Amino acid sequence: MTFAPNRPGSPLPHADRPSHAVKSALHLAAALALLAGLLLALTLAACVPATISTLHTPVQSYPVDAPDPVIAQNSGLLAEQHLPESEQAPVATPPVPRIEPGPPAARTQPFRFKVLTEAPPKATDIPEFPSLDDLEVEARLERLSKLPPSLGLDIVRTGLTQKGRRYRWGGAIPRTGFDCSGFTQWTFQQHDITIPRTAREQFQVGENIRRGELRAGDLVFYKINRRGRWHVGIYMDDGIFVHSPRRGRSISEANMDAAYWAKRYKGARRYVR
Repeated sequence: MTFAPNRPGSPLPHADRPSHAVKSALHLAAALALLAGLLLALTLAACVPATISTLHTPVQSYPVDAPDPVIAQNSGLLAEQHLPESEQAPVATPPVPRIEPGPPAARTQPFRFKVLTEAPPKATDIPEFPSLDDLEVEARLERLSKLPPSLGLDIVRTGLTQKGRRYRWGGAIPRTGFDCSGFTQWTFQQHDITIPRTAREQFQVGENIRRGELRAGDLVFYKINRRGRWHVGIYMDDGIFVHSPRRGRSISEANMDAAYWAKRYKGARRYVR
């Protein structure tokens, strides 16, 4: 038995027509696909990366005429030391010039990184050693005030005017903060005494002083690790020195007899008579 081919436009035989169940399955599949697409669009919208402005940590800005907190805290010592006026008043931030876009300048020489004289400190170089108790510090400062006047004692007092100033690697002035050798160099400069910039260089000059001969104004040196990182502070009295410790810390006092410092002590130098 043969069948004649269907003519165009003629209805399909009953056996070739899609059943009601097939139609329902097709409609359900289309609905599920639409729902999946909607869910995918919502997920992508929630996962869109934040703009660059939201990724940056907001920087706290201060008015130009806001007082320096360290200067306000140590105003008495600052007045006694007669430091330059530029260090006793907050420095106004100059306006940032507007740079108009232009064609990029051709580089005539290959770029080279600046050679550093000292390796940048790591947080693990100087651990979280215990700081001196405030009452103990006050007692030692009171004792220093009763000592006979001397240039070394004046150097200590000048260093203490920066107590609370935050550490900054490569910093050598109060406006930016200090690293350890920048702090000692700046302090001596206030008394017209020039010493080298790095702790290792400072250790190589000056008069060698034994531990039992230390007096106010001497510098004490430490070798922090095997990579050759050095540290320096200004000796105060009775085994106490003031220094700029490391990142995340501020200028403060430390005890030479503490186990950490006693194990790394390298020596002391004197630059004043």
